[in-house]
Amino acid sequence: MIRKLPVLATLIISLTMAGCSAGKESPIVTGSEDKGEEASVVEIVEEPSVGMANPWREITAEEASQNPRMFKAPDNATNIVWQVLDSAADEKTGAGPLVELDFDIEDEYGATSFCARYQYGVDESEDISGMYYDWTVTDEGTLPNWGMGNMKAKFYGFNGEDEMADLCTWYDIEIGISYSLSTSAPDLDGFDIQSVVEAMYPGDEIYSDGSE
Repeated sequence: MIRKLPVLATLIISLTMAGCSAGKESPIVTGSEDKGEEASVVEIVEEPSVGMANPWREITAEEASQNPRMFKAPDNATNIVWQVLDSAADEKTGAGPLVELDFDIEDEYGATSFCARYQYGVDESEDISGMYYDWTVTDEGTLPNWGMGNMKAKFYGFNGEDEMADLCTWYDIEIGISYSLSTSAPDLDGFDIQSVVEAMYPGDEIYSDGSE
Protein backbone atom coordinates (compact mmCIF):
# COMPACT_ATOMS: atom_id res chain seq x y z
CA MET A 1 0.00 0.00 0.00
CA ILE A 2 1.30 3.46 -0.92
CA ARG A 3 1.47 5.96 1.96
CA LYS A 4 -0.14 9.35 1.28
CA LEU A 5 2.03 12.45 1.76
CA PRO A 6 1.05 14.59 4.78
CA VAL A 7 -1.12 17.62 4.07
CA LEU A 8 0.87 20.90 3.89
CA ALA A 9 -0.13 23.23 6.73
CA THR A 10 -0.40 27.00 6.35
CA LEU A 11 3.02 28.63 6.17
CA ILE A 12 3.50 32.26 7.19
CA ILE A 13 6.85 33.97 6.89
CA SER A 14 7.08 37.53 8.15
CA LEU A 15 10.06 39.81 8.44
CA THR A 16 9.75 42.84 10.71
CA MET A 17 12.43 45.47 11.04
CA ALA A 18 12.41 48.76 12.92
CA GLY A 19 13.08 52.03 11.14
CA CYS A 20 11.76 55.48 10.41
CA SER A 21 11.36 55.53 6.63
CA ALA A 22 9.25 53.30 4.44
CA GLY A 23 10.70 51.58 1.44
CA LYS A 24 10.24 48.45 -0.61
CA GLU A 25 8.02 46.03 1.21
CA SER A 26 8.65 42.37 1.99
CA PRO A 27 6.11 39.71 0.93
CA ILE A 28 4.26 37.28 3.20
CA VAL A 29 3.56 34.04 1.36
CA THR A 30 0.60 31.93 2.49
CA GLY A 31 0.22 28.31 1.41
CA SER A 32 -3.36 26.96 1.37
CA GLU A 33 -4.30 23.44 2.36
CA ASP A 34 -4.42 21.13 -0.62
CA LYS A 35 -5.78 17.64 -0.43
CA GLY A 36 -3.56 16.67 -3.30
CA GLU A 37 0.24 16.78 -3.21
CA GLU A 38 0.95 20.49 -3.75
CA ALA A 39 0.37 23.87 -2.13
CA SER A 40 -0.26 27.06 -4.05
CA VAL A 41 0.62 30.66 -3.30
CA VAL A 42 -2.61 32.40 -2.39
CA GLU A 43 -1.65 35.91 -1.36
CA ILE A 44 1.26 38.32 -1.18
CA VAL A 45 1.02 40.93 1.56
CA GLU A 46 3.43 43.86 1.63
CA GLU A 47 4.75 45.59 4.72
CA PRO A 48 7.15 48.50 5.25
CA SER A 49 10.89 47.85 5.28
CA VAL A 50 13.64 49.76 7.03
CA GLY A 51 15.39 53.07 6.58
CA MET A 52 18.28 54.48 8.57
CA ALA A 53 17.93 57.86 10.24
CA ASN A 54 20.58 60.38 9.20
CA PRO A 55 22.51 61.32 12.35
CA TRP A 56 23.73 64.58 10.79
CA ARG A 57 21.61 67.73 11.21
CA GLU A 58 21.86 70.53 8.68
CA ILE A 59 22.60 73.97 10.13
CA THR A 60 23.22 77.50 8.86
CA ALA A 61 26.58 79.21 8.56
CA GLU A 62 25.48 81.57 11.32
CA GLU A 63 24.80 78.65 13.67
CA ALA A 64 28.20 77.15 12.86
CA SER A 65 29.94 80.46 13.56
CA GLN A 66 28.76 80.38 17.18
CA ASN A 67 31.58 77.91 17.82
CA PRO A 68 34.90 79.56 18.78
CA ARG A 69 37.48 79.95 16.00
CA MET A 70 35.28 78.34 13.36
CA PHE A 71 36.56 78.27 9.78
CA LYS A 72 34.61 79.80 6.91
CA ALA A 73 33.85 78.60 3.41
CA PRO A 74 36.35 79.91 0.81
CA ASP A 75 35.08 82.91 -1.13
CA ASN A 76 34.96 80.90 -4.37
CA ALA A 77 33.17 77.89 -2.84
CA THR A 78 29.88 76.61 -4.26
CA ASN A 79 27.29 74.04 -3.13
CA ILE A 80 27.96 74.94 0.50
CA VAL A 81 26.37 72.73 3.15
CA TRP A 82 26.89 73.03 6.92
CA GLN A 83 25.89 70.17 9.19
CA VAL A 84 26.51 68.95 12.73
CA LEU A 85 26.76 65.55 14.43
CA ASP A 86 25.33 66.25 17.88
CA SER A 87 25.97 62.70 19.11
CA ALA A 88 29.76 63.31 18.91
CA ALA A 89 29.56 65.60 21.94
CA ASP A 90 30.64 64.11 25.26
CA GLU A 91 29.88 65.84 28.56
CA LYS A 92 32.40 63.69 30.42
CA THR A 93 35.36 64.73 28.28
CA GLY A 94 34.08 68.19 27.37
CA ALA A 95 34.09 67.42 23.64
CA GLY A 96 31.64 69.41 21.56
CA PRO A 97 29.60 68.27 18.56
CA LEU A 98 31.33 67.54 15.26
CA VAL A 99 30.72 70.29 12.72
CA GLU A 100 31.15 69.63 9.00
CA LEU A 101 31.35 71.98 6.03
CA ASP A 102 30.97 70.48 2.54
CA PHE A 103 31.66 72.57 -0.55
CA ASP A 104 32.92 72.51 -4.12
CA ILE A 105 35.54 74.63 -5.86
CA GLU A 106 35.37 74.91 -9.64
CA ASP A 107 38.20 75.64 -12.04
CA GLU A 108 38.88 75.13 -15.73
CA TYR A 109 39.23 71.38 -15.15
CA GLY A 110 35.94 70.89 -13.32
CA ALA A 111 34.68 70.85 -9.72
CA THR A 112 36.52 69.41 -6.73
CA SER A 113 34.54 68.49 -3.61
CA PHE A 114 35.85 69.13 -0.09
CA CYS A 115 34.91 68.08 3.41
CA ALA A 116 36.06 70.25 6.33
CA ARG A 117 35.51 69.22 9.94
CA TYR A 118 35.79 70.95 13.31
CA GLN A 119 35.47 69.67 16.88
CA TYR A 120 36.09 71.60 20.07
CA GLY A 121 37.44 69.95 23.22
CA VAL A 122 39.05 66.82 21.75
CA ASP A 123 42.59 65.59 22.15
CA GLU A 124 45.18 66.44 19.50
CA SER A 125 45.55 62.75 18.65
CA GLU A 126 41.83 62.39 17.84
CA ASP A 127 41.17 61.73 14.13
CA ILE A 128 37.99 63.57 13.16
CA SER A 129 38.53 63.49 9.39
CA GLY A 130 36.62 60.30 8.59
CA MET A 131 39.32 59.45 6.04
CA TYR A 132 40.68 55.92 6.34
CA TYR A 133 43.39 55.47 3.74
CA ASP A 134 46.80 53.84 3.85
CA TRP A 135 48.51 57.16 3.29
CA THR A 136 51.40 56.95 0.85
CA VAL A 137 52.70 60.48 1.53
CA THR A 138 52.98 62.37 4.84
CA ASP A 139 54.42 65.79 5.58
CA GLU A 140 54.34 68.60 8.15
CA GLY A 141 54.30 72.36 7.83
CA THR A 142 53.10 75.66 9.25
CA LEU A 143 50.01 77.58 8.16
CA PRO A 144 51.01 81.22 7.54
CA ASN A 145 47.73 82.77 8.71
CA TRP A 146 46.16 80.42 11.25
CA GLY A 147 47.37 80.90 14.84
CA MET A 148 49.08 84.17 13.93
CA GLY A 149 51.43 82.23 11.68
CA ASN A 150 52.33 79.59 14.27
CA MET A 151 49.77 76.88 13.49
CA LYS A 152 51.37 73.50 12.81
CA ALA A 153 49.70 71.31 10.19
CA LYS A 154 50.03 67.73 8.98
CA PHE A 155 49.51 66.68 5.37
CA TYR A 156 48.61 63.25 4.04
CA GLY A 157 48.32 61.94 0.50
CA PHE A 158 47.08 58.75 -1.10
CA ASN A 159 47.91 57.78 -4.69
CA GLY A 160 45.87 54.81 -5.91
CA GLU A 161 45.27 53.42 -9.37
CA ASP A 162 41.77 54.91 -9.66
CA GLU A 163 41.65 57.44 -6.86
CA MET A 164 43.77 60.03 -5.10
CA ALA A 165 43.09 61.67 -1.75
CA ASP A 166 44.53 64.59 0.23
CA LEU A 167 44.06 65.44 3.89
CA CYS A 168 45.27 68.33 6.04
CA THR A 169 44.83 68.37 9.82
CA TRP A 170 45.65 71.18 12.23
CA TYR A 171 45.08 71.71 15.93
CA ASP A 172 44.51 74.82 18.02
CA ILE A 173 46.48 73.85 21.10
CA GLU A 174 45.55 77.04 22.95
CA ILE A 175 41.91 76.13 23.51
CA GLY A 176 41.75 72.60 22.10
CA ILE A 177 40.14 72.55 18.64
CA SER A 178 40.77 69.89 16.01
CA TYR A 179 40.38 70.75 12.32
CA SER A 180 40.58 68.73 9.11
CA LEU A 181 40.10 69.30 5.39
CA SER A 182 39.96 66.43 2.92
CA THR A 183 39.24 65.75 -0.72
CA SER A 184 39.40 62.80 -3.12
CA ALA A 185 39.28 62.60 -6.91
CA PRO A 186 40.59 60.48 -9.78
CA ASP A 187 43.49 62.93 -10.25
CA LEU A 188 44.93 65.42 -7.74
CA ASP A 189 48.36 65.88 -9.31
CA GLY A 190 49.56 69.42 -8.71
CA PHE A 191 46.77 70.16 -6.24
CA ASP A 192 47.71 72.27 -3.17
CA ILE A 193 45.35 71.55 -0.26
CA GLN A 194 47.14 74.09 1.95
CA SER A 195 45.92 76.95 -0.24
CA VAL A 196 42.32 75.90 0.45
CA VAL A 197 42.99 75.69 4.21
CA GLU A 198 44.37 79.24 4.11
CA ALA A 199 41.27 80.41 2.19
CA MET A 200 39.14 79.06 5.08
CA TYR A 201 40.85 81.30 7.65
CA PRO A 202 38.12 83.45 9.27
CA GLY A 203 40.25 86.47 10.24
CA ASP A 204 42.89 87.70 12.69
CA GLU A 205 40.33 89.02 15.19
CA ILE A 206 39.54 85.51 16.46
CA TYR A 207 43.05 85.30 17.93
CA SER A 208 43.24 88.80 19.41
CA ASP A 209 42.02 87.77 22.85
CA GLY A 210 41.47 84.02 22.51
CA SER A 211 37.85 84.36 21.43
CA GLU A 212 35.68 85.67 18.62
